[in-house]
Amino acid sequence: MLPISRSKSMMQPMAPKLASEVALDYHLTLEVLRSGHGDEYHLGSMAQVTYTAMLVSQASDASGCAGLFREAKETILRCRRAGLETGVWMADEQACAILGEILTVFDQQLATVPLEEFKVANESLKKIFSATENGPKGSGVCLRPPMYSK
Repeated sequence: MLPISRSKSMMQPMAPKLASEVALDYHLTLEVLRSGHGDEYHLGSMAQVTYTAMLVSQASDASGCAGLFREAKETILRCRRAGLETGVWMADEQACAILGEILTVFDQQLATVPLEEFKVANESLKKIFSATENGPKGSGVCLRPPMYSK
């Protein structure tokens, strides 16, 4: 059984300092892709944050972002195809704008959504990551391990 203090902490948003560190990592990753110095793993990080934000939004019934998430997934796939074809992993102006919107949603979630909802989303991402890792080579974007795994 979990201690009461831990249960209470899971019902609170992520600590602001940690939330800032997590958010900064993704913002810097997008900047690397914008500069044309990225790789498949940077794009995978953008896929990871997109799916995390989407899963957290679904859990909190924030359906207003469905179009944004669909557009972001299409953008990530477009960038992946371009990266595979050219060997240059970058996000063009349009991709950066869409992924920047995703990061704005994610930043807001980090500040307001209980940590428990991120834990649930992370478990779902672990399943996706595991399926991608065990699937046929080239079956999807390379993801780094989910951000909250320990």
